[in-house]
Formats: sequence, C-alpha cells, structure tokens
Amino acid sequence: MILVTTPNGKVGSEVAKALLGQGRAVRLGAHTLDKARAAFPGAEVAPFNFADVASIRATLSGVDALYLASPGDDAEPSQRVIALAKEAGVGRVVRLSAMGVEASDNPMRRVEQHLEASGLEYTLLRPNWFMQNYSTTNAASIRDQDAFFEPAEEAKTSFIDARDIAAVAVQALTEDGHQGQAYTLTGGSAHSRVEVAEAISRATGKRVAYRPVSEAQFQAGMRSAGAPEHYVALLSALYGAVRAGYTGAVTDTVERVTGRPPGSLEGFAQDYREVWL
Repeated sequence: MILVTTPNGKVGSEVAKALLGQGRAVRLGAHTLDKARAAFPGAEVAPFNFADVASIRATLSGVDALYLASPGDDAEPSQRVIALAKEAGVGRVVRLSAMGVEASDNPMRRVEQHLEASGLEYTLLRPNWFMQNYSTTNAASIRDQDAFFEPAEEAKTSFIDARDIAAVAVQALTEDGHQGQAYTLTGGSAHSRVEVAEAISRATGKRVAYRPVSEAQFQAGMRSAGAPEHYVALLSALYGAVRAGYTGAVTDTVERVTGRPPGSLEGFAQDYREVWL
C-alpha cells in the first residue's frame, strides 16, 4: 500500500493520478476529504491531519511506502509523521523538498535531516519552482489583469512541470535503486518571467505581461492578503534566491530517472491555457 499525502496539492494530485492509473494499491491521506473524493472517485481516501497524531497513525496502518509533502514553514509536523511512519513499519519514504535546501538551515532541510537519520529508506526530491504556480497562484491576475506580479527582477528560473516531479516520485516509490538519493529536479531550460508571460500569451492569444515589483511591495501585498509573517519571510527568502541567480541551474535528473526529457514551458502553457481565459 502506498500512502499519498497532500493529494489535493500540485504534485500530490499528479502522484495520486499516476499511481492509480498504474493500478497500484493507493491510499490518499487528505485534510480536505470531500475535495480528494471528488478528484479521485472510488479511491481510498483517509483523514490525514498533520496536527492530529491519531489520524496520522490510523492512516499509516498497513502502508509500505509514503509520499510525504507538507507546508515548508514548519519542520515539526513532518518530523512527527516520519517518526510515526517508522513506528508503523513503513519501509520507504519519498519526501518532497525544494531545490537548494541542502545549503540552508530552513525547516525543509531540517525535515530532510530528520529523515536521513531515521533509518528509513528514503529519497529526497528537490524541485525548482513549479510551472503550475502560474496556473494556480498567479492564475487570477493573469485572467483578470493580463499580468502577474513577482519580485524576481529579470532573473531566470529552470521551472519544472509538477507532472515531471510526480513522475520521478512514482519511480522512487515503486522501484528500487533510488534509496538515499537526493534528486535536484528542473526543467530542461531556464526562463525569465518575461519569457513565461510570452509563452502564456502565445497559448492564450492575449497579451500577458510580467510586472516586476519590489520586495517591499510584495511583502505588503502578502500581508494585506492575510499571510502570516513567517510565510512572508519564507517567500521573501525564496525570491531573494531567485534574484541572486540560484534558480537558473539546469539538471538532467528528470530524464535520467524517467527516461524522457522534462516537459517544456510551451507545452505547459498549451495544456493549461483554459485557466487563463
């Protein structure tokens, strides 16, 4: 049995879709049960609340492999899940992390270290920024204002399609040979935000623009939207890494693991064009 956490998330939903499509025994551990059941009719959906040990323990029962994703601003919930997974006899954990965390002491790195020391068989996935951020977080402004706003200046990022992250996760969950690996996952090339806007423009037939904003403007916008201060700080640090050029590197890991090149920005834009119209 494979347990997929965050089945309503960008990557978790694609992991669940791929595993169910292969006919695997899958349990979806969801915080919002109705949403997961609607997305995956007939699948086994169980309550999984990172703040509720009883729900975690019950949902881990009988699980052989675990796909673990969680909010990146607090290490303790994921560390607790790892301890409970070991207690439940889970043999394999595939952890969704982030590109570059190995050079930091942020909560996501602390979760990695906890997993590395757990004695469990593990694989770490460290993806770059998701292409799907533009079909979710930025979708409304693209649809309504024909623009998106980021404090990224003109820096380039090797954006990765969440479907490619999921493909690597599925390989690590279902095949041997990935134990102890830390996979840095990127798209096949790096793009500026202007190039992202151009790709969406070509896919939709409308003129979409990237509007750079300052870090202070970005923080003010997040606070006015009700974002907690620790999350404001986390995203500000991530964008600082973008501006410093740390997200422009390209790896061949997706192709090495899956046997095919990662999806392109153009392909992503064509596949998701309806969300921006």
